[in-house]
Amino acid sequence: MILSKVGAMDSASATDRLTSAMNGYKLSVADASGIVDKLTAVDMAAAVSTNELAEALSHTASSAYLAGVHINKILSYITVVEETTRKSASVVGESFKTIFARMGKVTNGDAVDDNI
Repeated sequence: MILSKVGAMDSASATDRLTSAMNGYKLSVADASGIVDKLTAVDMAAAVSTNELAEALSHTASSAYLAGVHINKILSYITVVEETTRKSASVVGESFKTIFARMGKVTNGDAVDDNI
């Protein structure tokens, strides 16, 4: 409920986005208020909204977690890209999801061509 009020979004969207971030980072319910605090702090310091951050994070949380990117780092990455490009939160979140997926393929050797 706090995220929906602070982020100016409906409670269903807030719940979905928060749950996605928590599941992506393997966090417990006790950590939910910490995530809301992080989103709100960035909102107050940067030209992005809590709603935008939560949406972008919901798209990329699991990929970022698997890539070993701490939640604070991904929030800062999202913030810089959104402030700079003014692209929608879903575009930014999906972009990071794609980047992390491609990084994983390179790390595994799946995207490396031995003939080059």
